[in-house]
Amino acid sequence: MKKRFLPFTTFILAAMTMAGCGGSTPEEPIRPIAAFALGEKTSSGMDFYTSHQINFYKQNVYEYVTTRITYGYSMNLGTEVTVRYGTYVAGYSEDGISEYTLNKAAEVVLSSFSLAGGFKIQVNTADSKQTYPAELPAQTQGEKRYANSKDDVINAYGLGTKIYVENNVISFNDPNAEAGAEQAVVTTASESVKSVLNKNFKKVQVTSEIKAGAIGDLYQVYYMQVFDDNSYEYITTGINFGYSMVLGTTNTVSYGKGSFGAGEDGFTPFTLEKANDVVLNSYSKAGGFSIAINTADPNQTYPAELPAQTQGEKRYANSKDDVVKEYAPEHTVFTSDADCVMSLVNPNA
Repeated sequence: MKKRFLPFTTFILAAMTMAGCGGSTPEEPIRPIAAFALGEKTSSGMDFYTSHQINFYKQNVYEYVTTRITYGYSMNLGTEVTVRYGTYVAGYSEDGISEYTLNKAAEVVLSSFSLAGGFKIQVNTADSKQTYPAELPAQTQGEKRYANSKDDVINAYGLGTKIYVENNVISFNDPNAEAGAEQAVVTTASESVKSVLNKNFKKVQVTSEIKAGAIGDLYQVYYMQVFDDNSYEYITTGINFGYSMVLGTTNTVSYGKGSFGAGEDGFTPFTLEKANDVVLNSYSKAGGFSIAINTADPNQTYPAELPAQTQGEKRYANSKDDVVKEYAPEHTVFTSDADCVMSLVNPNA
């Protein structure tokens, strides 16, 4: 039998928790201590381009972000972002693979829209203004689905699972299980996530686009959470698909503060100041690379390799500021006053 032991992340977590005397101070920025990613394409009548990103915070709190673009009939048929908050348990680590159990989510933020289908749906169980019954995205054409309570939302979108991490890349398949084994479902309730989700939501926005690249197409989703103190979390996920395979996946999460401008014709600009921190995960099984940078990590070293923009290129950030300038400079988005879909350019220009 192979020896099993707790991964190094667990010891970092324990040390940071003790140093913080059981919780974060108001002045201490809340940033991930580890982040992992997975990008995939699946097909079932339509094509689904899905990115999974899991951020681990202190006090064993996870943030699990799933973004998905549904593509068919030569168009973007729909975009969905699901953000789950819960607590996790570190399991074994062996042969470079670490196991974690994600408990059933304590909170779920769901944003789903389709310009082709004409719907825009958002449900946020952590928002005190959320009412029920709340409409959920349809699973079949013409279907109307509703959640009658917070529990309904979590049961539909927030069940837990086990993940297996190697080189910062997620797998849902237990390497010790028999071939064809189903993905684990975890129903154990999470403990409190207030150490991370400790502010009120002011606005949650999403948009997406498909770009034609030199090699393949880039399926890109942009998601933003703004809180009552105008702090933001801005998430960009991209899947580069070509030659009938996922060529690369890049996820960035930036943290900072911003300000709302004057609204016009249903849109209000929000200017994101240059981020305080950026968490980057980029990998390609086809290209054979895995890059992870966390500017908030005191153990992050520089120069740090950045994802290449052209084939064979080697790029490096020589400092935290290089990473922030590259991935999270000051910019403005235009938030919808009526629904959850923002614009990256001024729709009134």
